[in-house]
Amino acid sequence: MVRTGPLQLTETWKYGLLGGISSIPFTVGLYWLSGTGSEFALDVVLLGGLLAGYLARAGSADASSTSVGVRAGVVGGLPGLWLLVDVLRTASALSGPVWFQVAAVSMTMIVFTTAVLGFAGVVGVVGANVGGWLAEKRGVQRPPLAEN
Repeated sequence: MVRTGPLQLTETWKYGLLGGISSIPFTVGLYWLSGTGSEFALDVVLLGGLLAGYLARAGSADASSTSVGVRAGVVGGLPGLWLLVDVLRTASALSGPVWFQVAAVSMTMIVFTTAVLGFAGVVGVVGANVGGWLAEKRGVQRPPLAEN
């Protein structure tokens, strides 16, 4: 465990946040450069997961690549929720009774958020597992902790 004041941050979260946050500026940049405002690429989230998995395997004996990858992917995929604005605009244009509109918008938010963060999490896991594999191949894996 890494102790940071009153908040305790596990090794898994430390490397997951590092990989996810490092990918956000590039994800936003690619989104902005797409010009359409409706395209979201997860390429950089894969690289953030790769970085997180590599660092986790090299720097910690108790952080798994899969757990680190999920966290890196979800954090790196957060900018994808900007697309939710367009999806909600389309869903709110539905006609019908108020209860139907509320249900449609609510379900759209839940399904879209789950899909975006789910895909990003899977991409992060793939990247982290490749990163962990690279760390093993390079021989930079930290030896396991000795038990008393």
